Amino acid sequence: MTLYTVMPEDVIWQNTLEQDTPSTMEINIGGLHMQVEPLNDNKAKIIRLLNCELADYLNPQYAPGSTISFVPVLDQNRAKV
Repeated sequence: MTLYTVMPEDVIWQNTLEQDTPSTMEINIGGLHMQVEPLNDNKAKIIRLLNCELADYLNPQYAPGSTISFVPVLDQNRAKV
């Protein structure tokens, strides 16, 4: 996109930068890698599927906007520094 204007960039993009973007995270559930928005401790709303079988895209249980329950587990390999 090209904008031909005399207005400064910060004025043009002010509203997009000030939007409160929800925090998202990536999780694996049953072999499905997905991006979710946490709602509380063990529930999340599916934003999109990142890596799964083709048939999983047709499953209404995993449709974007669906709510899932999960138990967060600390990955022992990533915890080591």
